[in-house]
Amino acid sequence: MQSGDVHYMKLIPDLKQQIEVIIGTTLDEYEITIQEWTQSVVNLVGLHGNSEIFGDEGEIQGLPDHSISQSTLSDVISLNTGERIFFKVRMNEKEETVVCWGCVARSITVETRRFIELLIRTNTGRSDDIQPIVYENDREQYLTELGLWLTEQIKQPTKQESESVPDRFVVAAGLNAEKILFLLQGDTPDAHRLRSKELNKLLESYFGEEIVLIPLGEQEWIFMGDKEIVTEEAEEDTTEAKKDSLNAFCLGLHELVASEWAGVFHLSASLPCIPAQQLVSVTALLKESVQLGRAFHVTQHIHLPWDLHLERLVASIPDEQRIRFIQETGKDTLIFNDSETLATLETFFSLDCNVSETAKRLFIHRNTLVYRLDKIKQEIGYDVRHFESAVLVQFLLLMYKVTKKH
Repeated sequence: MQSGDVHYMKLIPDLKQQIEVIIGTTLDEYEITIQEWTQSVVNLVGLHGNSEIFGDEGEIQGLPDHSISQSTLSDVISLNTGERIFFKVRMNEKEETVVCWGCVARSITVETRRFIELLIRTNTGRSDDIQPIVYENDREQYLTELGLWLTEQIKQPTKQESESVPDRFVVAAGLNAEKILFLLQGDTPDAHRLRSKELNKLLESYFGEEIVLIPLGEQEWIFMGDKEIVTEEAEEDTTEAKKDSLNAFCLGLHELVASEWAGVFHLSASLPCIPAQQLVSVTALLKESVQLGRAFHVTQHIHLPWDLHLERLVASIPDEQRIRFIQETGKDTLIFNDSETLATLETFFSLDCNVSETAKRLFIHRNTLVYRLDKIKQEIGYDVRHFESAVLVQFLLLMYKVTKKH
């Protein structure tokens, strides 16, 4: 047996364990003949109701038997018999055998199935163009596997509230201690892609301790730090004080990351939590917060969950109702396209409708601001210096933003 074959055979058990963690169930291993696998493909291709077949080029469904080419048979990676799903892991043409893994069909969604096939293609491809994943150490491997597991859980909303992290990750990553979670997303040019190793080094210098950095995608990470380090500057031991301290901490952290690499970065953070029980739900919340922040506040790069309650509410309203609200309350929403008006309203609302503070923040005379607010009242019929009108216009502005994007 050649050295490449030894590495390949070692890779299969590691991959099998990784997939079992992701799907939360055991994979049974089978070795059958190539003829048996081929016949199963032929038998199942024509069954529309209970079978789906996926290959290297995507989904293969409902083909008549006579149209199945030899290349199509070779490309098929998985079979769904209705009760069980089988994944082809390796084909040995010399021995005329196929190694495959199987599990109960109901335990795997279509999205999970596609993801498993991607893992199999990536990790077991024998061509020179497809190289198996190589980890520098065990820590990098289990954090990558944790990221894959976490991503899969977030895709299934029903699991987010109750899904605990598997024990093998909890102990290794120290997830039983109270932590503050951060989510970082990057929009960077291909030539300046941020690598996990470089980011980890920068974060550890900023936090002053070892960081648990979990990759969620090519340019997306979840990481965590001890709450004492993040909130030590809080003046009081209250939730509001912790939020203020976190906001200041995030400003410094974002400035550091943005100064080191080209591109645009978005950051979110949580209040202290126990990752072993809350990693899935908190990560989902942070991802949602970044999504909301990017949709409603395009010039901002720090998106904290407690600053986005109204945005979350507006985003949950169906499109038809949003459009109806705009039509019934907005006399001329085109005014929101004016950058000066938009900046005036957003600053005014962020400063609790304080005229003097808003004028200072915008570097304009108080009378100039009053003129702008009077103009807005004339255009849309609402005086935002009055509480009820301010609430209405803020909702109107948020709904206009999200509706405009659709």
